[in-house]
Amino acid sequence: MRQKLINYFAEISTLSHPEPAEVMDQPDFKSYEKGTVLISEGQVHTKCYYIIEGLVRQYSLEDGVEKSVGFFTEYQTVMSIPSITEQKHSKYYFVCLEPVTCIVGDPTEEQEMYAKYPKSETLTRSMMEHDFGQTQEEFADFVTSSPEKRYLNLLQNRPDLLQRVPQHQLASYLGITPESLSRIRKRIAGK
Repeated sequence: MRQKLINYFAEISTLSHPEPAEVMDQPDFKSYEKGTVLISEGQVHTKCYYIIEGLVRQYSLEDGVEKSVGFFTEYQTVMSIPSITEQKHSKYYFVCLEPVTCIVGDPTEEQEMYAKYPKSETLTRSMMEHDFGQTQEEFADFVTSSPEKRYLNLLQNRPDLLQRVPQHQLASYLGITPESLSRIRKRIAGK
């Protein structure tokens, strides 16, 4: 597990060869079962989760109906930024859709790590920039696309979700009903 992560960090950062391994000697890996709620709506939460394996769903409850907002998989960070930076209550639930292995981060421990390994801050920034850039692109595509185009984007950019996420949750994420998603799938399959 550690070596897999070290290899990934070496790909996305400018740290020299031994540095990612030194940084990776510090964190503890945690495992959570499917169904575990990592962050609850209304909770002020100060932890972040960097997923090594597994799938986490972000959703809100609106009039008792779950609205999927995001799905986080390998090498993505799960956190409620307003909770961490401003001590605000989370507006979302984050729940494990699969068993999850991750690194759990804490701002206090993070500062200690940066003091001990100054280049680890660069690594963290690289990870955040990668995540933010990807999220920004996905959001722009989503806002400007029709439901069919949203599905095609998902098919092209995150095809693993089609096998890992229940259809009704994917439909909610795409902003359509499960029946509409079925029609879109049939139409695309017929082309």
